[in-house]
Amino acid sequence: MFFDDNPEFLETSTTASSKRRLNLRHIGIIEENEEILRGSSVVDIASHDGRWSYAALHAGATHVTGVEGRRHLIDATRQTFDAKAVPATQYTLIQGDVHETLFDPEVKCDVVLCLGFLYHTARYVELMSGIASTGAEYVIVDTRVLQDVEGPLIEMKVENVVGEAFAVKDRYTIGNRVISAVPSEAAVVLMLQAIGYEVDHRTDWTRLLAQYPDAPGVIRQYTSGKRITFRARKIHRPAAGTSSTRTAAVPTSSMVSEAKTHSHC
Repeated sequence: MFFDDNPEFLETSTTASSKRRLNLRHIGIIEENEEILRGSSVVDIASHDGRWSYAALHAGATHVTGVEGRRHLIDATRQTFDAKAVPATQYTLIQGDVHETLFDPEVKCDVVLCLGFLYHTARYVELMSGIASTGAEYVIVDTRVLQDVEGPLIEMKVENVVGEAFAVKDRYTIGNRVISAVPSEAAVVLMLQAIGYEVDHRTDWTRLLAQYPDAPGVIRQYTSGKRITFRARKIHRPAAGTSSTRTAAVPTSSMVSEAKTHSHC
């Protein structure tokens, strides 16, 4: 499995560094989307220690731009990539506020990775506008969501910025605290629709994890509905003067598309 072959990422960060958990997330996030990552340029939002940026390159991406707010994680990414002899032409690392960096005219891509970030921010208008600004054809989302709620809702919270598993300090931080939020699944879908994307594939975690009965308990957040993984594609509207009979449905957890069948060692 991926993190068995790349154990460096188990040492460069203390955040969610369980090998079994990371391996299963790799299957559900990266392997589920290999066909769109292959040959694509990628922007990795909150790229952390580069684990998912490297996974995207390994899956066939031609270039990855990692945006991360913490300098030591940028340094760790560069050190790992150098050790793995990743050509400098295949990646760009930017330390900065992702909400602002996404508007840089040089930050363009085919695929945006938004993994484990939506519950560490409340700046959704900026974030979604920034994602649209990249021109990406696809957005891959993996996030915690509210449970037992109906409709597009968010729950506000106050989050500490001390520690790499928490929100990053930004211009809105007061002391060591910042306002962040947790969205409902419907809220994430609605925000993506607002910027011109619709969900076109979901990882069926129930089916996937049935193949791994010894999966760690924390990964069961996906089968309980506490976390979700899906892909959204840009909506290409018909040109003026043309008509379309296409009717778009908003997929929900009750409309889960079947996952691919995997065979792993």
